[in-house]
Amino acid sequence: MSLVAVVALAEGCTFIQPETGDRISACVDGDSDPANAIEFKTRIRPLMNGEKPGTKGCAACHYSTSPNQAGQEGLIATQLDLSSLRTLRNGGVNTRGTIVVPGKPCSSAIVQKLRGTANGARMPKNGPYWSPEDIQLVADWIAEGANGGDDE
Repeated sequence: MSLVAVVALAEGCTFIQPETGDRISACVDGDSDPANAIEFKTRIRPLMNGEKPGTKGCAACHYSTSPNQAGQEGLIATQLDLSSLRTLRNGGVNTRGTIVVPGKPCSSAIVQKLRGTANGARMPKNGPYWSPEDIQLVADWIAEGANGGDDE
């Protein structure tokens, strides 16, 4: 049995993030705050753009609209373009159909990558990693159906 599994059993379904040592709780597909709807344009897009102080956004590597090649490292490697909701929904070479699974954040590759529970590197690459609260916003948005509003 792995150390992560032992910790999960001992700590009531929490896991130790190997890269940072942070405790992360088991993923839950439900909306943590159903009375508070999450809008993509005003709550998720700013995180992805890196507009929240101390948060590295997806724009650093996954935007086709980046003015230079350095800002397209992840786009080139994975073909995952996060510059619009439409291209996010398309996924990349390894995440087509799984990047965002409406109603199922735990099955959504974006949540798995942000939490560090998917194969490969935790995102954003080399951190700083998003806070559990910011990751929960993404999970709640997906649990609510991953609707987009004006950012289609």
